[in-house]
Amino acid sequence: MIKNGTFSLVSLGCPKNLVDSEQIVFALKQTGLNFQTDVDNSELAVLNTCGFLRSARDEAKEYIRALIGLKKEGRIKKISVRGCMVKFEGIENLAAEFPDVDDWGGVPVNGEQEIQNEKWNRTLLTVPHTVYLRIADGCSRRCSFCAIPDIRGPFRSVPMETVLREAEHLAANGVKELAVIAQETTFWGTDLCGKPQLTKLLQKLEEIDGIRWIRLMYSYPQHFEDELIGLFASGGKLLPYIDMPLQHAADEMLQRMNRRVTKAETETLLDKLRSAIPNLVLRTSLIAGFPGETEAMFQELLRFVERWKFERAGVFRFSPEKGTPAAVMDQQVPLPVVNRRYEHLYKTCEKYSTAWANRQKGKILPVQIDGNYVDDSGRKETHVFIGRTFADAPDIDPVVYVTGEKLEQGSLIDVEILETEGCDLVGAV
Repeated sequence: MIKNGTFSLVSLGCPKNLVDSEQIVFALKQTGLNFQTDVDNSELAVLNTCGFLRSARDEAKEYIRALIGLKKEGRIKKISVRGCMVKFEGIENLAAEFPDVDDWGGVPVNGEQEIQNEKWNRTLLTVPHTVYLRIADGCSRRCSFCAIPDIRGPFRSVPMETVLREAEHLAANGVKELAVIAQETTFWGTDLCGKPQLTKLLQKLEEIDGIRWIRLMYSYPQHFEDELIGLFASGGKLLPYIDMPLQHAADEMLQRMNRRVTKAETETLLDKLRSAIPNLVLRTSLIAGFPGETEAMFQELLRFVERWKFERAGVFRFSPEKGTPAAVMDQQVPLPVVNRRYEHLYKTCEKYSTAWANRQKGKILPVQIDGNYVDDSGRKETHVFIGRTFADAPDIDPVVYVTGEKLEQGSLIDVEILETEGCDLVGAV
């Protein structure tokens, strides 16, 4: 039976989209609606979509069809679809395709977070001790494969005072880990001050009482300054974990991608990072099968991965996105070749993630507890917990399965690593 005055929300895509979802939940609660996590029997079901890749848009449409099915069965009353896919494809086109959807909306015009009457304008959808701190929205880089600038607009930094007020508010409410996000975190402040100011911002964040870990996501090699490397090396709250999507290594590919950086410049930076920062864990993202990629270029990419042995990696097949320069480039790589290269690259990257996990056997590592382990049937294991080390970003990286008694969510526990399951760790208090 539909519960009047209730709404639910499904959030797809990246952490930046999740922040939008948290703002949507807050805004709807301010109207007097009650939020419930279960879509079934909610009066209003909200879907916040991702539009970055065609596969993500296909996934969003599958969710829409499922929600329409629930509506026709009388298990939800209204459907609202929002987010990047709506902005990418256009409301008029989607409304014609899905006439049973009651409401359409794009992405928020302003990505800044503000305090309103001492209440934050986000309802957190993560575990309570780990939160995404969005310091900017949009992107001005115009990589040839990416539609984000058209979807979310140009790069806009959230002012430092606003970021710090949000972080202080979160810390006061029990948050221990800040995952700092933007389309390009290392560009932060350039539009405000004429030059990157990320190091100064991170130094201020480190001063906030209650924050234990600061994790930097979505950095870029072009603006990774020596001052920032020094802050990583200092051993403070900023974790020795760097997420730097590089996409490729061959210079011709980097040029065609409009990445504005060379292989030599990237390798000089990686050498600095590896030399200066103890226990560094590097995450990157790579694309296989970009237009014009020859077998020699792909082999160069493999050698690059084998040289730098990234502990974490996301591997993607090239996807020709409507409206991007790459979609109409010459020398498109045949799909069977793209798939073969993807599989090879994925296995190569996985080898180094597994090797890092194997090196942790026998060590005692600090592990942050996210909650109890829940098996496939939905049953909570009372003596097995899920946690993460400094090397594991929430939702995208491996986890640690911890055996213990009554471990508190958000606590930092010393865990002896006993074995591995693929890239995941298994240990005991």
